[in-house]
Amino acid sequence: MTTPTPPPPPEGYGAMPPAPNLETQPAWPANENSFGAGGPPPEKPHNPWPIVIGLGAIAGVLVIGVIITSAIVLLSGEEDPTGKPGPVTVTATPSTSATAPAPGGLAADLFEGDWRFKLGDVSMNATYVAAQDYPDCGPIASAALEKKGCRYAAMGIHDAEGGKLRMLRVIYVFDSEAEATAAAESVEETDIDLPTGSLVADDVIGKWVAKDSAKAVVVGFVTAQKGVSEETVDDYLHYGTADIAGALIFMDL
Repeated sequence: MTTPTPPPPPEGYGAMPPAPNLETQPAWPANENSFGAGGPPPEKPHNPWPIVIGLGAIAGVLVIGVIITSAIVLLSGEEDPTGKPGPVTVTATPSTSATAPAPGGLAADLFEGDWRFKLGDVSMNATYVAAQDYPDCGPIASAALEKKGCRYAAMGIHDAEGGKLRMLRVIYVFDSEAEATAAAESVEETDIDLPTGSLVADDVIGKWVAKDSAKAVVVGFVTAQKGVSEETVDDYLHYGTADIAGALIFMDL
């Protein structure tokens, strides 16, 4: 049995191209940039993915920057109540009322009622006796004190140590702080016209002091009977006068 011979493949199918004749190829011109007599090295295949990835990363950063910028603009816009920061003003509120008393209104604010004082380990109490307002300083001050600018006054009386100690505090109000300071530095005991009953009966100790506070002068008198120590008298004189002087700082006189 004879095996049939397959037909020849179409022309060009599976055929090897003729080998090039290297002797007839033109030579690569030699110069300082040449790679040799045989011509330039073959170019490496170009991979576009690093460029695409790099451009994508840059685009992502730009998009994120736009989002962040938009968020900042939104938060700082008019619709955001916190978008317009301003100076923060902190206001301290004193415990003592800062309302301006009318002339003759200090007695009720500062003297009426029992006196209870506590500062650290110091605790003192005194019973209310009397208080009075003066629309002018004449009834409770000398003419010399009036000439120094005294406008109006008030006084309060309290007892302590079982009635053996009496504390009198007088407030003289002036037109200015400068006048009050000058009056406090120059005031004398004879400038104070003490009301009847201001001093405890049968006193054996008596002390007084004057302190300026804002546009006022606070004068304190403490008298005590036998059996009350001088240290106790000093404490009531110091703390009692300083308490009123401190309260006057926060008042519009």
